[in-house]
Amino acid sequence: MSLPKTIWISRTQPGALETAKRVEAAGYKAVIAPLLEICVPNDMPDLPTKNSVLIFTSKNGVDAFCDFFPDRQFKVITVGTETAMHAREQGFTSVKSAYGTADSVAGIVLKMVSKTIPVVHCAGRHVRGRIVETLIEAGYIARRDLYYLSRPVKALPDIDLTTITDILIYSPLAAETLARLNPDLSHCNIISISQNTDAALQVVRAANRFIAQTPTENAVLACLSA
Repeated sequence: MSLPKTIWISRTQPGALETAKRVEAAGYKAVIAPLLEICVPNDMPDLPTKNSVLIFTSKNGVDAFCDFFPDRQFKVITVGTETAMHAREQGFTSVKSAYGTADSVAGIVLKMVSKTIPVVHCAGRHVRGRIVETLIEAGYIARRDLYYLSRPVKALPDIDLTTITDILIYSPLAAETLARLNPDLSHCNIISISQNTDAALQVVRAANRFIAQTPTENAVLACLSA
């Protein structure tokens, strides 16, 4: 009888713990070892005006906003279903998911939001896509507010890499961090959440490199059983 796969979950908390629960429920062993650290900026943004639409492209953005502001009356647009669910869990009631990418988020705003309504992207320092730029070019009152910082770890996490069979990578910055640390992954499968994330791995060698069919955790985990 073969041993179960051991999955390195490289995403930040609190998402890593949620992923670990799903990985273990599927019959695999989970090892949580983030490649990025989340920290707070020195200066937090002012609270958006009450009629603003908020954009969240990560759970970390939701958490950072909620840690500083109790207001939940805003309409919210998220990049995907998991971030949308998290926003609802935090108390937002008007939440729309773009089901995928930054381009999808901008597309929903263009279709559903009046140009007279301010749009605020509550984001980290490292942002992929041109959500705010696209909206400004289309005539919207849009801005990006910095709510958290994603900082690459300085050294490889203290885990036994020889036991790892698969690594889950959730962002281009995490992929760049892994490439910089350059561990021996010749025996591992690397599963990236998107094409951009896989591209950021550069020339990292692995037994196999897979890309999720859609940029969602469900698609990432589906690669484990493929």
